[in-house]
Amino acid sequence: MSILADREALVTQAFRAFKSHLPQANIIDLTKSKTSQAITANIVVSTYPTMFNRLNDMGDKERMFGVGHFDLIIVDEAHRSIYQKYQTLFDYFDGLLVGLTATPRNEVHRDTYRIFELESGVPTFAYELDDAIKDGYLVPPQGINVPFKFLRTGVKYTELSPEEQEEYEAKFYDEERDTLPNKIDSTALNRWLFNENSIDQALEILMEFGLKVEGGDKLGKTIIFALNHEHAEFIVQRFNKNYRHYKGHFARVIDSHDPYAQSTFDDFSESQKQPTIAVSVDMLDTGVDVPEILNLVFFKPVFSTVKFNQMIGRGTRLCPDLFGIGDDKREFLIFDLCGNFEYFEQQVTEKEQKPRESLTTRLFKARLVLSQQLNQDNKTLQEYILDNLHEHISSMEKENFFSASSIKYS
Repeated sequence: MSILADREALVTQAFRAFKSHLPQANIIDLTKSKTSQAITANIVVSTYPTMFNRLNDMGDKERMFGVGHFDLIIVDEAHRSIYQKYQTLFDYFDGLLVGLTATPRNEVHRDTYRIFELESGVPTFAYELDDAIKDGYLVPPQGINVPFKFLRTGVKYTELSPEEQEEYEAKFYDEERDTLPNKIDSTALNRWLFNENSIDQALEILMEFGLKVEGGDKLGKTIIFALNHEHAEFIVQRFNKNYRHYKGHFARVIDSHDPYAQSTFDDFSESQKQPTIAVSVDMLDTGVDVPEILNLVFFKPVFSTVKFNQMIGRGTRLCPDLFGIGDDKREFLIFDLCGNFEYFEQQVTEKEQKPRESLTTRLFKARLVLSQQLNQDNKTLQEYILDNLHEHISSMEKENFFSASSIKYS
């Protein structure tokens, strides 16, 4: 059996999942293994380019794998653009081909159905997102009404011509390197996205209203979808400037420019490790599975309805006991800064913007009330409590605009 994916991060994820569920099987990651090891493996996991290149390598005048080597080929994230690039790869093998996608059935391109010899819009099997949420296998999104947004003018996605829709979907896997559609004023967009005030406001809203763990003291795992590498770096730069006590570890860029991106993603995937905020350019948009994710920030316009739904899917995974024993993940939040829901004419339930007081804040207030209620007979205890409260305030990062404003108005 072979499992094919478009990115190394997804290959690594699949490799680890199969190792966990089938510990006795001989499983090989072709991107990291020698040819001789792969020949005898039960399961071969690979990216499309790696498999393609190994088949083209005719060192002994024989291909690495014969046409019948795999009885089953699983294609992860089966989209039309993959088949356009690697059609010869799928034509070469004669094993059973199974394509997996989280794309709604009516949005899968007809060419994809044709490859699997299926009627357009009628997949072999489909399990809808709403059904998965209702059956308790996924959690639903809720939106936060952000008071500032980049206003996208022009037509909605549904009003585009079929040719324009096809063009946008064709850019699904290469959006970072493609130019913006001519309906978008790229100068105005860049001016807004690379504005310090825009980024600072977005980060403040995230830190205040984002879902939190550890009794409300710590922001939950968060992905910020950035426009490009420079934009991602600028977001992290502003975060480190405004939240200096988190500088260097809490928010990190994860994209193809970083040779250690996989290692950073591995740390992000573990609940007790940093980063907490992953600023992603393409790498975390689709396929990755991190159940602890609680907040998604769309800090870029998305033009592919397929990709938009894939990105939303990053937050839907179940996570038992995330907020404490018996207190499971029930939802995740979406901060849509670029009007993507309006563009695709999709609805999302809005969550009331009511920040939940952290455990630390509640304890602080309780101690303050206690100190005020103590009489002269408890003067020593009263002074001890007030000294502790004063020490707590003095230790706060005053250059952090979030805590500074709290000190100013408290």
